[in-house]
Amino acid sequence: MARQTFSNCPSLSPVNDSNCPHVTIACLSLDVTEKEYAYLVTLLSDEEKERSSRRVPEVRRRAVVSRGYLRVLLGSLAGVSPEKVSLATGHFGKPYITDTGERSIQFNVAHSMDDAVIALSQQCTLGVDVEKLKSTHDKRWARMMAHTLFSDVELVERAGLSGGFSPEEILDCWVAKEAVFKAMGTGIGDKLRACQLPTELPKLKLDIDSVISTQRLAPVTFKEQSCLTGNLIGTTLINLGEGSHLAVACPTQFCKLAVRSFDSVLECGLVAE
Repeated sequence: MARQTFSNCPSLSPVNDSNCPHVTIACLSLDVTEKEYAYLVTLLSDEEKERSSRRVPEVRRRAVVSRGYLRVLLGSLAGVSPEKVSLATGHFGKPYITDTGERSIQFNVAHSMDDAVIALSQQCTLGVDVEKLKSTHDKRWARMMAHTLFSDVELVERAGLSGGFSPEEILDCWVAKEAVFKAMGTGIGDKLRACQLPTELPKLKLDIDSVISTQRLAPVTFKEQSCLTGNLIGTTLINLGEGSHLAVACPTQFCKLAVRSFDSVLECGLVAE
């Protein structure tokens, strides 16, 4: 089998590492009361309501709660009412703020079951992903997913190190790669195997509302034939506890990272120091 070649070439402009960007991850639950749900529905635009109506009830409810709380948080940070936040969706589904007065707030959202995260920064674009370990994530599932997720190079390197693939390893790599492509805003499509992660991904153990940490991000490489214009992008795993797999990605080698509860970010704002 021919060996694939990779290079550092995502579609993001680099951040000057001397100005280490601040990244805040807000954690929240999508399990809300009927009264809370009814209120969050009123915050959505007509297009958001229509899009959510096309989903099955369980997915629809989580999508509404996630989008509603996103509006609440962005409105608080931008100083506008939640329903006035000017949100649009890019070609590959990544939401962004269109109003020039609010556009300095970069964000990305992910959820798994009833857990959700919103990553925010005023200094860099970013992507985030979260997955919860489920009963269906067994060793057979891990073997099947490995050939969808890993490049030929990674399959050889990782299988040689561990003798196989565990569900936990698959989920770690899945969230890291998804965070990368969400940061790039290009959509995942069939690109997962074109993105190569370092064998040892950094993983930061953090408690919610713990201290701010300066975290090293591992550089990601891409197959040459699928490269886009740009420079560096890095990613790290964040360990919030057993069964939770979380990753963030942005175009820098280091960032000041804080994981906060939703209410804490609502009250205190983003990481400032």
